[in-house]
Amino acid sequence: MQRREFIEPLFNKIQSLVNMPEEVLHYCMQFLEYQELKKGDFFITPGETAKYLAFTASGYLRVYYDLRGDEITRDITPLHSFATALPSFIHRKPSVEGIQAITDASILIISEENLQKLFAFDAKWERLGRRIVEDMFVEAQERLYYFISENAETRYIYLMKRYPDMLLHVPLQYIASYLGVTSQSLSRLRKKYTLKS
Repeated sequence: MQRREFIEPLFNKIQSLVNMPEEVLHYCMQFLEYQELKKGDFFITPGETAKYLAFTASGYLRVYYDLRGDEITRDITPLHSFATALPSFIHRKPSVEGIQAITDASILIISEENLQKLFAFDAKWERLGRRIVEDMFVEAQERLYYFISENAETRYIYLMKRYPDMLLHVPLQYIASYLGVTSQSLSRLRKKYTLKS
């Protein structure tokens, strides 16, 4: 295990979800692996079975799928959040989605096998696993709600308020795809709200 400076954000995230005693928290250290991704590298390729859960220590990943040759960005992982192709990870089947670094990124990963060891070690880890899945589900539902019920401008404002750092670091083509707008429409929105600030 390398780069221990990335452990603190992970521990902070875990503690925000489940109140974990120090000795229980530190037990996971032996199972964590550190991985660096260059922009464009894949964490999970489409068709691959997701075997790892990642925590973004730095940088950004996108979750995308291919719609008849057109790549659609379904999600962009905020900094210090968990990421995997959830249906593939849970059901151990090939993923229809890919997860790709859209900036240089540093991630901490744990295998599904080692996650099960944590669950067996202490019930708090199992509770954490449920919280992670719940948070990923709620995030997906919120985004679905905004896409069904709100226009592009409202979706942009939501992203701007909730994840302002994302707009500064993620390439515009992925932000546009994530919001379901053209690059030209996104440029107009950025210009409008830059002038207002």
